[in-house]
Amino acid sequence: MGSKMDSGISITAEKLVDITARVASKIKVEDREIEKAVGISSFNLAKKSVEKVAFWLTESRNSLLYCKLCGKGPFTKRGLYLHLIRLHRNEIKTMLEEELKNEIRAII
Repeated sequence: MGSKMDSGISITAEKLVDITARVASKIKVEDREIEKAVGISSFNLAKKSVEKVAFWLTESRNSLLYCKLCGKGPFTKRGLYLHLIRLHRNEIKTMLEEELKNEIRAII
């Protein structure tokens, strides 16, 4: 895959970092927010990628939220969201890039 596609994936991943952190933090995200970020044509691809990455970011123990990337917690929903975007933004973006590439490979 060429660098042009990689840069497009990188831009898309960057747009999805905050949305992914919110999903991982159990903060409601409307489908139209994802659609607005990536456009209708990439919506399904983006939504799948966001859900898969969000699953790997956090865990719930005794209804308390913890970060799976570094083990810190417990957090409130907002506290976890802020933790993720402040400390793990680059890791989340990298995970999104990989997941987007996987989703695209599955289509091609």
